[in-house]
Amino acid sequence: MINLAVIGYPIEHSLSPFLHHQIYKALKKKVVSRKIEVNPKDLSRFVNDNKECLYNVTIPHKENIIELLDTIDGAAKEIGAVNCVSKLKGHNTDWIGFKRSMHANDVEIENKNCIILGAGGAARAVAYALIKSNCNSITVINRSENRKQNMINWISKFGNYNSTINQGDIIINCTPLGMWPSIKDKPLYVGEISSKQVVIDTIYNPYETSFLQFAKHSGAKIVTGLDMFIQQGLASINIWEKNNIVQEVSVKKIKKILKAKLC
Repeated sequence: MINLAVIGYPIEHSLSPFLHHQIYKALKKKVVSRKIEVNPKDLSRFVNDNKECLYNVTIPHKENIIELLDTIDGAAKEIGAVNCVSKLKGHNTDWIGFKRSMHANDVEIENKNCIILGAGGAARAVAYALIKSNCNSITVINRSENRKQNMINWISKFGNYNSTINQGDIIINCTPLGMWPSIKDKPLYVGEISSKQVVIDTIYNPYETSFLQFAKHSGAKIVTGLDMFIQQGLASINIWEKNNIVQEVSVKKIKKILKAKLC
């Protein structure tokens, strides 16, 4: 029996255990996966008490968990965020999930001007994927000016990608604004959206956030967060299984099952 978990605070919104079960069902293996709510003040104790465990990490622990782990892989080190832990080794599969979801939805990133909403761990993972996909520029929009500047400084380490354009080719929401149950929260982006743009949300519940609904109404191509969520989950299980299991799983089938559970 394989034992998995996802930790976060709060954690009731997460579908990671359900995703884990669906993937392992396709692999014909038995798994137990749980949601574990870990208060930030208890994170160190949780990590220390679960040294041999396999688990995903969600907000707000993706950055703070790094200093508690024995080692982290190269991407997680560069991004400064961990969303997958395997026996005290931290990994980042969010950037892989984003990149693969763009490929699955025929979104071309190379030479595109991109706008990222947010400056946390998810935003860094997305920016990393954009840079690795040879985007032209990245504009950061964030409520906290200090975190925004930290994000801009971090991006600068990879080259001259920073920009302040008002209307990019691709807009990506990397904040929890609009996530269930606070589905009416307004996004950070207040500019106009046109049919020439691609608008992406890293939120997967609800399936279409109010931000995506507005973008679709404006004629933009939209991409929900569900593909990224599934792809990062597959990448995590590749690590835990030490095997590339993607060919054994129907992403289309899993997406259909998960979509039915979303609001």
